[in-house]
Formats: sequence, C-alpha cells, structure tokens
Amino acid sequence: MNKRAADGSVVKKENLTWTDNMDNALVEALVKEDDIGNRVNGTFTSQAYANMIAGLSKEFNKSITKDQLKNRMKTLKGNFSKWYDMYRGTSLSGFSWNSQTKHIEAEDEVWEQLIKANPEAAAFRTKKISNYNQLKMLFSDDRASGSKAETAKEKNAR
Repeated sequence: MNKRAADGSVVKKENLTWTDNMDNALVEALVKEDDIGNRVNGTFTSQAYANMIAGLSKEFNKSITKDQLKNRMKTLKGNFSKWYDMYRGTSLSGFSWNSQTKHIEAEDEVWEQLIKANPEAAAFRTKKISNYNQLKMLFSDDRASGSKAETAKEKNAR
C-alpha cells in the first residue's frame, strides 16, 4: 500500500531486494545486537533496530527502513523455522550440516524417507542455508516444543 506525503502526494514504497551478502550482514548484525544485550525476552530493542539500519544502510549504500528490516527478519526466521521443524520433528537420522557447501546432506534413501513424510522437504534438498549456526542460535529457542506444540498452520487448521 502506498503512503501519502505531507503535501498529499502519493509516495511509492520501494521494494528492497536482499542479496546473500545483505542476508549475511543482517544475520551478523542480529547476533551482534543480541550479544550486546539489545534483545530482551526474544525481542530486539529500538536501539538494536536503529543500529542495524544504520550499519546495513551504510555498508550497502541503500536506504533501509525498519519495516524492510523486520520483513527480512521474518522471512529468514520463517525459512529457518520450516527447515528446523521439518528435521527436528522426524525420527530420521543420517542428516548432517556441511558448513562448506551450506547444505544439509544425507544419503538418497534418507532424503526419500523425509520427503515421503513431508513433501515440502524436497525444496530443502538443494537449498543453501547460510549462517545455520547463527540462525539456530537466534531462532531455535523461539520454537515451540513438546507434545502440545503446534505450528501456525496446524493452529489455523483447527
């Protein structure tokens, strides 16, 4: 949705295309802000957002808004959460993280079992997951667990 300027003219919202380098810098910034205490009870503070916006805007010579930053964080967390829940929720073994290729590796038959149980897993067979350890540190504790845990998709289906 477009916004209106003070003079009543329509201001078109610019889309920001995030590159792998920008994602990597964002994850590093998230970890840094968490490390220095600018994340309280899982929520980043206004100061954290200000620091990240200033740093990323300067590093990439782009005007980055808080909304763009939060949307990208939501995308990164969502993608990580899908992957994390998919593998954590199985009794399958044989998967390993390759930090060189940034891929999850397993024998073909292990992948086939997972894909049979969860067809969405097929997309992750070839998808690069950068910054796995940092994403896990940032987002895995936010995951519900236990026998009563359910995903948003499961809640919506009720």
